[in-house]
Amino acid sequence: DRVTQTHQGYGFCEYMSEEDADYSIKIMNQIKLYGKPIRVNKATSDKKNLDVGASLFIGNLDPDVDEKMLYDTFSAFGVIVQTPKIARDPDTGNSKGYGFISYDNFDSSDAAIDAMNGQYLMNKSITVSYAFKKDGKGERHGSAA
Repeated sequence: DRVTQTHQGYGFCEYMSEEDADYSIKIMNQIKLYGKPIRVNKATSDKKNLDVGASLFIGNLDPDVDEKMLYDTFSAFGVIVQTPKIARDPDTGNSKGYGFISYDNFDSSDAAIDAMNGQYLMNKSITVSYAFKKDGKGERHGSAA
C-alpha cells in the first residue's frame, strides 16, 4: 500500500508463457515463507467465471493433508479451475480440517463425490459434498436451479 507503506499480503508475477506460470504454481504453491505457507495461483480479472463451475466442500481432512495432495487426488476426476484451498489458521498456518475444490463442470464434481465421499485420505475418512454458494442463500453448487 503506497499510503501506509505496508504490504497487503499478496503480489503478482508476470511470465513469458503460460507454461512458465503453471510450472511456478506447481513448485511454489504452499512453500513456507517466513514460517507461513504461500498460496500461488493464476490471477483472474473475472471471478464470475469461476463461480459457474462445480465447487466441492472437502471435510474431515487430516491435518497433514496439503493443497498439493488435494490437487493430486482430485485432479483424476477432471479439470480443477482454481488451486484447491484448505482453510488455515491465519496465525499458525495449521489446517482447520476442511477445504474446497472447483471443477470446470458438474460431471467431474459428481464423479469426485461418488468416488471420494467416505474414502480415507491419509488417516481420516473425508466427506465430499457440493459447497454452499457464495450468495448466502443456503443453496449448494449442483442444486436444481
